[in-house]
Amino acid sequence: MTGTRDLATSVRNAAIAALPRGVRVTVTQVQAQAAPTFHVMIHAGSGEHQFLAGWAGEGWPADVERLTAAVPDVDVVFAKQFSRGAKDWLLDHQRGWVDESGDANVSLSTGLVIVREARTRQVKAEAPIKWTRTMLVAAEAILAGVTPTVEAIETSTGISRGASANALARMEKLGLLHRTQGTRGRGSARSVVDHDSFIDGYAAAAVILRLSQRVIRVHRLWKDPLEAFKSEIGPALNRTSQSWAVTGAAASILLAPYLSDVTVVELYVDDDLFANPDRLADVLGGRVVERGQLIEVRALPTPMSAKGSVVSGIHLALAARVYADLMAVGGRLAEAAHHLRETIDVGPRS
Repeated sequence: MTGTRDLATSVRNAAIAALPRGVRVTVTQVQAQAAPTFHVMIHAGSGEHQFLAGWAGEGWPADVERLTAAVPDVDVVFAKQFSRGAKDWLLDHQRGWVDESGDANVSLSTGLVIVREARTRQVKAEAPIKWTRTMLVAAEAILAGVTPTVEAIETSTGISRGASANALARMEKLGLLHRTQGTRGRGSARSVVDHDSFIDGYAAAAVILRLSQRVIRVHRLWKDPLEAFKSEIGPALNRTSQSWAVTGAAASILLAPYLSDVTVVELYVDDDLFANPDRLADVLGGRVVERGQLIEVRALPTPMSAKGSVVSGIHLALAARVYADLMAVGGRLAEAAHHLRETIDVGPRS
């Protein structure tokens, strides 16, 4: 990963590029922060403007949210090149931004105002539109610890050799994987370029797939949802479903407690059980409803999604999938997602 000293230089260069000629910029690293953070001093004539800046990596929304969650008092966010979604988020949360492409939008109480749009630049494409389902399968395999080779991905996921090769090649083009120059063949290994960027790219794509999934809503009575899954629902699912996993808020409580209670349990089941809503409701001990659900059921997105840990007899989704599902809901669950990512290793572990 890029060193803090190099990032300080990147922040200074981006600030200088956005300002009129002759304006001096001083950047000093802030010690003991949870994210790359800097004091920036801008000397314009006889005036001085000081603010707290943070570095948000590539500039995706997840990068920005992670930075501001770690350093809530950051005034201006710097990055390589912000996506449209990240800019909208920063505007909504009244944060300034400057990126290395030449774009800037800063308005501080000190009177410093910078509004600049690069005249010639390539439009940054949002990463999710480039992802395919087989890429998600391969990504989850890597997040589960499978070595990024065609052979290993094919063996662990069941997708074809061609699909495995294509998925890895696409992630390499996105800059998420790197292969040593000259290595070829189904056994040649790639490596993850940057773990945070890999998780962010995967999570953004997983959220897009989630939005297109059908949901079966089930209502049932219980005093404690986790106890019900431990003593009743889990054993029933083990008897009837080849693969199932709890995700979302319930999974986060078992993996990295942050939320105090669970309103709705999110559950993944295999395709066969999902295709029969009446049987599914019977297994869960409830009934299918249009609203007022206590369980939301989706078909497993990939064969790797259920490869998480088992806690008190409850099968959990892959930790990275839990993180993505929490981010998809947002709000308080997004806070739980950040806590999960800070507390445990959500991958990739290869």
